[in-house]
Amino acid sequence: MTFYHGSPVGGLNELKPFLSEHEKQYIYFTQNPLVALLYAVHSVDKPFSYYPYGFDKDGTIHYSEYYQDAFSDIYKGKQGYLYECDHISSAGNPTQINGVFVCENAVKVNHVTMIPDLYDRLMEYQQQGLFRIRSIDTISDKEMQYVHNDLKQTIQKHNLKQFPDNSMSRFIREHFPEVWEKE
Repeated sequence: MTFYHGSPVGGLNELKPFLSEHEKQYIYFTQNPLVALLYAVHSVDKPFSYYPYGFDKDGTIHYSEYYQDAFSDIYKGKQGYLYECDHISSAGNPTQINGVFVCENAVKVNHVTMIPDLYDRLMEYQQQGLFRIRSIDTISDKEMQYVHNDLKQTIQKHNLKQFPDNSMSRFIREHFPEVWEKE
């Protein structure tokens, strides 16, 4: 069985656990290469994350643009790597995300593919009907309120106002100024 890991870092022969958004040392894997490619960029530094994707009722993966042109902003022109590993010792799924597994031990890489432009590759998946982008104008007010509340909690939990140069602080200020100003 093949497991995939997406990363912005190339040239690895072995994947090692790293600080995750769950504040533990993990390697994240999935059996779906499309999901792995969504993780091949880091818009904010660990332990923070920003991966607004989910699954439709039929299992199609969707990416929600919670700000204008978010998908192209995050992925266009970004190089990434898709790592394939045959054997992992799963430590479960603390993410509760469908098909995602974590591993707490180093894992040998069997194959790696460099993706020159993640946006282009993910758009190919969209053309195949395996992926869709939910533009900001299709996001409900209720869903946006949920996103804003989650960002507010992140600001409070990590005292981000005291660390304005933190990558997550900058990300929120730039893309969600209304949330940053209210906190």
